[in-house]
Amino acid sequence: MQLPDFTEFEPFRELRLAMGARKTGHFELFNAEKHLTGKERSELDQQGRQLPLARLKRFADHTWGLKNTRLVVYLENAGDYHLAQCPVTDAWSASQTVWISTRRTGGLPVGPQQEQQREVCAHCLQLLGYKGFDLQRNRKIAYSKNLVKTFSREEFFRIYTLYPVQGMAEKLAENE
Repeated sequence: MQLPDFTEFEPFRELRLAMGARKTGHFELFNAEKHLTGKERSELDQQGRQLPLARLKRFADHTWGLKNTRLVVYLENAGDYHLAQCPVTDAWSASQTVWISTRRTGGLPVGPQQEQQREVCAHCLQLLGYKGFDLQRNRKIAYSKNLVKTFSREEFFRIYTLYPVQGMAEKLAENE
């Protein structure tokens, strides 16, 4: 069976010209305003990046994001990092410059060739209810403290997919 040549099908040809496409070819649906580029992805994993908190997205599940990617958020001189819009990060001003990263293992980057070991924020795990985390119930305190000590960003990003964050309504930051 031979398929018809749709490159000469007049309605398709007219549509192609109306769209401004002069010839047929491969098209990739990529919008750099909505998706991280390869360079941005590499930068976030390798050396981190500094941005004002107001530039980050607040996803409906309370996690932080940039474009359509979840992030780890932290301050340069703090000992912990944040995965969610917990009371600690809510206290930061929108103009506060924060470090962001997508690194799944090891220390978190604070520039080229520098990294710091940090602990996950217990308030973030409480807000997310991550794996039954709860420091407010006596019977779960020992479990929850152990979860902080053994926390794995790699495992977290398997549950809360790092990229792409799809179909999730976003809450707009107060000043966007």
